[in-house]
Amino acid sequence: MWELLILLAVVVAVHWWEYSTAVQEYTFAQPATIDKHDEIRTLLAEKTPIAVEIGSLPWRPELAAKASWTVGVEAEGARLDMSVAQWLSETPRPSVANQEALATEMELVTGLADLDEARPWWWLPGLYDTQVDILEPGQVLGLSWVSAERSWIGCSHGAPVTLWLVHSRYRRFLPSESEDGSNSVDPWSLTVATAPWIGRVQYIEVTVKPGWCIGLPSHWGFAAKAAAEGEAWIWTAKQHSALSHVISAASSSPAS
Repeated sequence: MWELLILLAVVVAVHWWEYSTAVQEYTFAQPATIDKHDEIRTLLAEKTPIAVEIGSLPWRPELAAKASWTVGVEAEGARLDMSVAQWLSETPRPSVANQEALATEMELVTGLADLDEARPWWWLPGLYDTQVDILEPGQVLGLSWVSAERSWIGCSHGAPVTLWLVHSRYRRFLPSESEDGSNSVDPWSLTVATAPWIGRVQYIEVTVKPGWCIGLPSHWGFAAKAAAEGEAWIWTAKQHSALSHVISAASSSPAS
Protein backbone atom coordinates (compact mmCIF):
# COMPACT_ATOMS: atom_id res chain seq x y z
CA MET A 1 0.00 0.00 0.00
CA TRP A 2 2.77 2.41 0.99
CA GLU A 3 4.66 1.60 -2.18
CA LEU A 4 1.61 2.55 -4.24
CA LEU A 5 1.18 5.83 -2.37
CA ILE A 6 4.85 6.69 -2.80
CA LEU A 7 4.65 5.91 -6.52
CA LEU A 8 1.54 8.09 -6.84
CA ALA A 9 3.28 10.93 -4.98
CA VAL A 10 6.27 10.69 -7.31
CA VAL A 11 4.02 10.76 -10.38
CA VAL A 12 2.15 13.81 -9.07
CA ALA A 13 5.41 15.58 -8.17
CA VAL A 14 6.89 14.96 -11.61
CA HIS A 15 3.67 16.13 -13.28
CA TRP A 16 3.58 19.25 -11.13
CA TRP A 17 7.18 20.08 -12.04
CA GLU A 18 6.44 19.56 -15.72
CA TYR A 19 3.30 21.70 -15.51
CA SER A 20 5.03 24.47 -13.56
CA THR A 21 8.02 24.85 -15.84
CA ALA A 22 7.87 26.72 -19.11
CA VAL A 23 10.29 28.02 -21.69
CA GLN A 24 11.11 31.59 -20.70
CA GLU A 25 12.60 32.81 -23.96
CA TYR A 26 10.21 34.54 -26.32
CA THR A 27 10.61 32.14 -29.20
CA PHE A 28 7.88 30.70 -31.39
CA ALA A 29 7.70 27.27 -32.95
CA GLN A 30 5.92 26.72 -36.23
CA PRO A 31 5.29 23.23 -37.63
CA ALA A 32 5.32 22.70 -41.36
CA THR A 33 1.60 21.83 -41.57
CA ILE A 34 -1.26 21.24 -39.16
CA ASP A 35 -1.47 17.53 -40.01
CA LYS A 36 2.11 16.86 -38.80
CA HIS A 37 0.80 15.43 -35.53
CA ASP A 38 4.09 14.00 -34.28
CA GLU A 39 5.89 17.29 -34.90
CA ILE A 40 3.18 19.32 -33.19
CA ARG A 41 3.05 16.87 -30.27
CA THR A 42 6.77 17.39 -29.68
CA LEU A 43 6.43 21.17 -29.85
CA LEU A 44 3.47 21.18 -27.44
CA ALA A 45 5.43 19.16 -24.91
CA GLU A 46 8.29 21.68 -25.07
CA LYS A 47 6.04 24.41 -23.66
CA THR A 48 6.98 27.06 -26.14
CA PRO A 49 4.40 29.22 -27.93
CA ILE A 50 3.40 27.72 -31.24
CA ALA A 51 1.93 29.33 -34.36
CA VAL A 52 -0.26 27.13 -36.58
CA GLU A 53 -2.06 27.76 -39.85
CA ILE A 54 -5.42 26.16 -39.11
CA GLY A 55 -7.19 27.18 -42.35
CA SER A 56 -10.85 28.05 -42.90
CA LEU A 57 -13.27 27.47 -40.03
CA PRO A 58 -17.08 27.85 -40.01
CA TRP A 59 -16.94 31.00 -37.86
CA ARG A 60 -17.03 33.46 -40.79
CA PRO A 61 -19.82 35.65 -42.22
CA GLU A 62 -20.40 33.89 -45.54
CA LEU A 63 -21.40 30.73 -43.65
CA ALA A 64 -23.03 32.46 -40.69
CA ALA A 65 -25.42 34.43 -42.93
CA LYS A 66 -26.92 31.17 -44.24
CA ALA A 67 -26.63 29.03 -41.09
CA SER A 68 -29.34 28.12 -38.60
CA TRP A 69 -27.18 28.74 -35.56
CA THR A 70 -28.74 30.40 -32.52
CA VAL A 71 -27.11 33.44 -30.96
CA GLY A 72 -27.98 34.34 -27.40
CA VAL A 73 -27.78 37.97 -26.29
CA GLU A 74 -28.53 39.89 -23.11
CA ALA A 75 -31.33 42.43 -23.57
CA GLU A 76 -32.50 44.56 -20.63
CA GLY A 77 -31.37 41.97 -18.13
CA ALA A 78 -33.07 39.09 -19.95
CA ARG A 79 -31.71 36.42 -22.27
CA LEU A 80 -32.88 36.65 -25.90
CA ASP A 81 -32.21 34.06 -28.60
CA MET A 82 -32.14 34.98 -32.28
CA SER A 83 -30.94 33.46 -35.52
CA VAL A 84 -27.38 34.25 -36.49
CA ALA A 85 -28.64 35.99 -39.66
CA GLN A 86 -30.86 38.29 -37.59
CA TRP A 87 -28.02 38.93 -35.18
CA LEU A 88 -25.69 39.92 -38.03
CA SER A 89 -28.24 42.45 -39.28
CA GLU A 90 -28.57 44.20 -35.91
CA THR A 91 -27.10 47.72 -35.61
CA PRO A 92 -25.31 47.97 -33.30
CA ARG A 93 -24.67 44.25 -33.07
CA PRO A 94 -25.17 42.94 -29.51
CA SER A 95 -22.48 40.90 -27.79
CA VAL A 96 -22.67 37.12 -27.98
CA ALA A 97 -23.79 35.67 -24.64
CA ASN A 98 -23.66 31.97 -25.58
CA GLN A 99 -20.14 31.81 -26.99
CA GLU A 100 -19.45 28.21 -25.96
CA ALA A 101 -22.88 26.89 -26.97
CA LEU A 102 -22.58 28.64 -30.33
CA ALA A 103 -19.18 27.05 -30.96
CA THR A 104 -20.66 23.65 -30.12
CA GLU A 105 -23.65 24.20 -32.41
CA MET A 106 -21.46 25.02 -35.39
CA GLU A 107 -19.24 21.99 -34.58
CA LEU A 108 -16.14 24.13 -34.40
CA VAL A 109 -14.18 21.37 -32.68
CA THR A 110 -14.39 19.32 -35.87
CA GLY A 111 -12.17 21.86 -37.58
CA LEU A 112 -9.76 21.82 -34.64
CA ALA A 113 -9.45 18.03 -34.46
CA ASP A 114 -5.81 18.09 -35.54
CA LEU A 115 -4.90 20.03 -32.41
CA ASP A 116 -6.55 17.40 -30.23
CA GLU A 117 -4.96 14.53 -32.13
CA ALA A 118 -1.51 16.09 -31.69
CA ARG A 119 -1.73 16.42 -27.91
CA PRO A 120 0.88 14.73 -25.68
CA TRP A 121 -0.30 11.35 -24.40
CA TRP A 122 -0.75 12.50 -20.79
CA TRP A 123 -3.18 15.28 -21.70
CA LEU A 124 -6.92 14.72 -21.52
CA PRO A 125 -8.64 14.06 -24.86
CA GLY A 126 -10.78 16.80 -26.34
CA LEU A 127 -10.77 20.58 -26.41
CA TYR A 128 -12.28 22.53 -23.52
CA ASP A 129 -14.07 25.89 -23.28
CA THR A 130 -14.18 26.28 -27.06
CA GLN A 131 -15.78 29.67 -27.75
CA VAL A 132 -16.36 32.14 -30.56
CA ASP A 133 -16.67 35.91 -30.47
CA ILE A 134 -16.28 39.06 -32.55
CA LEU A 135 -14.00 41.93 -31.58
CA GLU A 136 -15.17 45.31 -32.79
CA PRO A 137 -12.55 47.59 -34.40
CA GLY A 138 -10.01 48.49 -31.75
CA GLN A 139 -11.74 46.41 -29.04
CA VAL A 140 -9.47 44.86 -26.41
CA LEU A 141 -9.77 41.58 -24.53
CA GLY A 142 -8.04 42.21 -21.22
CA LEU A 143 -5.00 40.40 -19.90
CA SER A 144 -5.59 36.83 -18.72
CA TRP A 145 -3.27 34.08 -17.55
CA VAL A 146 -3.09 30.56 -18.94
CA SER A 147 -3.69 27.78 -16.43
CA ALA A 148 -4.48 25.12 -19.03
CA GLU A 149 -1.70 23.06 -20.59
CA ARG A 150 -2.32 25.00 -23.79
CA SER A 151 -4.63 27.90 -24.54
CA TRP A 152 -5.40 28.62 -28.21
CA ILE A 153 -6.64 31.83 -29.79
CA GLY A 154 -7.24 32.16 -33.49
CA CYS A 155 -8.71 34.48 -36.08
CA SER A 156 -11.10 33.03 -38.64
CA HIS A 157 -12.17 36.17 -40.54
CA GLY A 158 -11.83 39.91 -40.76
CA ALA A 159 -9.05 42.14 -39.53
CA PRO A 160 -5.92 40.66 -37.93
CA VAL A 161 -5.75 40.33 -34.16
CA THR A 162 -2.78 41.65 -32.19
CA LEU A 163 -1.77 39.57 -29.16
CA TRP A 164 0.19 41.05 -26.25
CA LEU A 165 2.16 38.17 -24.72
CA VAL A 166 4.12 38.03 -21.49
CA HIS A 167 5.63 35.31 -19.30
CA SER A 168 4.34 34.93 -15.76
CA ARG A 169 7.71 35.79 -14.23
CA TYR A 170 6.77 39.41 -14.99
CA ARG A 171 3.32 39.12 -13.44
CA ARG A 172 4.43 40.83 -10.23
CA PHE A 173 5.14 44.00 -12.21
CA LEU A 174 1.65 44.18 -13.73
CA PRO A 175 -1.56 45.42 -12.07
CA SER A 176 -4.17 42.83 -11.18
CA GLU A 177 -7.03 45.15 -12.08
CA SER A 178 -7.62 48.18 -14.23
CA GLU A 179 -8.10 51.74 -12.98
CA ASP A 180 -11.88 51.36 -13.03
CA GLY A 181 -11.64 48.42 -10.59
CA SER A 182 -12.40 45.71 -13.13
CA ASN A 183 -10.21 42.67 -13.71
CA SER A 184 -9.84 43.49 -17.40
CA VAL A 185 -6.37 45.03 -17.68
CA ASP A 186 -5.60 46.65 -21.03
CA PRO A 187 -1.80 46.30 -21.36
CA TRP A 188 -1.73 48.80 -24.24
CA SER A 189 -2.98 51.52 -21.89
CA LEU A 190 -0.48 50.90 -19.08
CA THR A 191 1.74 53.80 -18.10
CA VAL A 192 4.37 54.39 -15.43
CA ALA A 193 1.60 55.96 -13.35
CA THR A 194 -0.61 52.85 -13.48
CA ALA A 195 2.22 50.30 -13.55
CA PRO A 196 5.41 51.82 -12.05
CA TRP A 197 7.50 48.75 -12.95
CA ILE A 198 6.26 48.43 -16.53
CA GLY A 199 9.79 49.13 -17.75
CA ARG A 200 10.89 45.79 -16.29
CA VAL A 201 8.33 43.83 -18.26
CA GLN A 202 9.55 42.09 -21.39
CA TYR A 203 6.66 41.37 -23.71
CA ILE A 204 6.04 40.77 -27.39
CA GLU A 205 3.23 41.58 -29.77
CA VAL A 206 2.15 39.05 -32.38
CA THR A 207 -0.23 39.64 -35.28
CA VAL A 208 -2.62 36.74 -35.97
CA LYS A 209 -4.09 36.84 -39.47
CA PRO A 210 -7.31 35.03 -40.48
CA GLY A 211 -6.68 31.30 -40.81
CA TRP A 212 -3.95 31.27 -38.15
CA CYS A 213 -3.88 30.60 -34.41
CA ILE A 214 -1.44 30.84 -31.51
CA GLY A 215 -1.13 28.19 -28.80
CA LEU A 216 0.22 29.43 -25.46
CA PRO A 217 1.53 27.11 -22.74
CA SER A 218 0.71 27.38 -19.05
CA HIS A 219 2.02 30.35 -17.07
CA TRP A 220 1.82 32.80 -19.95
CA GLY A 221 -0.39 35.86 -20.10
CA PHE A 222 -2.10 37.34 -23.12
CA ALA A 223 -4.40 40.13 -24.22
CA ALA A 224 -5.97 40.61 -27.65
CA LYS A 225 -6.87 43.68 -29.67
CA ALA A 226 -8.64 43.98 -33.02
CA ALA A 227 -7.17 46.23 -35.67
CA ALA A 228 -8.66 49.70 -35.94
CA GLU A 229 -9.77 49.17 -39.54
CA GLY A 230 -12.21 46.31 -39.02
CA GLU A 231 -13.80 43.70 -36.77
CA ALA A 232 -12.13 40.35 -36.09
CA TRP A 233 -13.91 36.99 -35.82
CA ILE A 234 -11.99 35.06 -33.19
CA TRP A 235 -12.17 31.67 -31.45
CA THR A 236 -10.52 30.25 -28.35
CA ALA A 237 -10.00 26.74 -26.97
CA LYS A 238 -8.05 24.99 -24.22
CA GLN A 239 -6.24 21.69 -23.76
CA HIS A 240 -5.86 20.14 -20.33
CA SER A 241 -4.08 17.47 -18.39
CA ALA A 242 -5.79 16.09 -15.29
CA LEU A 243 -3.75 18.43 -13.08
CA SER A 244 -4.31 21.60 -15.11
CA HIS A 245 -8.03 20.83 -15.34
CA VAL A 246 -8.29 20.65 -11.55
CA ILE A 247 -6.26 23.85 -11.13
CA SER A 248 -8.34 25.72 -13.71
CA ALA A 249 -11.59 24.56 -12.12
CA ALA A 250 -10.39 25.66 -8.69
CA SER A 251 -9.22 29.08 -9.91
CA SER A 252 -12.49 29.75 -11.74
CA SER A 253 -14.70 28.77 -8.80
CA PRO A 254 -16.28 31.77 -7.02
CA ALA A 255 -14.84 32.52 -3.61
CA SER A 256 -17.03 31.45 -0.74
